[in-house]
Amino acid sequence: MSPRKLILWLFACTLIVCALRAGLLTSADHYIYHLRNMHASTFAYRYDDFLPYLPIVVMFILKLAGVKSRSDWKRMLVSTAFAYVLMGAVVISMKSLAGVLRPDGSDFLSFPSGHTATAFTAATLLYKEYGFKTPLATIATFLPAVVTGFTRQLNNRHWLSDVLAGATIGIMMVELAYFLTNLIFRKESDTHTCPNNRDYPDRIIPIIFLRL
Repeated sequence: MSPRKLILWLFACTLIVCALRAGLLTSADHYIYHLRNMHASTFAYRYDDFLPYLPIVVMFILKLAGVKSRSDWKRMLVSTAFAYVLMGAVVISMKSLAGVLRPDGSDFLSFPSGHTATAFTAATLLYKEYGFKTPLATIATFLPAVVTGFTRQLNNRHWLSDVLAGATIGIMMVELAYFLTNLIFRKESDTHTCPNNRDYPDRIIPIIFLRL
């Protein structure tokens, strides 16, 4: 992804998250909350505690099995680490700033949904690495994340807007993580191929961005 596309993508996602926090879906939040309390008030299944990690487990199993992926081990591990660190930092910061309480009346902060953000981070990492071509494979890749989002609402842990914001953050942080990883490895490549680059420090960044 080029720097311009990444900036546009991050800007659009930021607007979406801000709009959700500002109450864009307040009516839908309360509608689903009342719908859940009417028809699934006793729902209490906790598979949303492990589903978020299923795609990342699959990704590593495929890699260990020798299935060819987008990145080598080093790049994949760096991208994965970047994605989870960035996602965690954004979720924790936004929870503190937003101060939205959960629909179950507990003291835990709600916006955005950390479980959903984690699930979509994992699913997007798997998709980025293996780029499944068929619609069925793509659906299977993101299904655990989607189910996690629904289950967080059924368990009365999150509002709809929390879940959508979490999904947006998860996807957005993976895109940013791959951009940063590519930047690091391309800079490393330029260092190896241009032994005299210390004499031309002002050329490194322009070369990197021209190649993106």
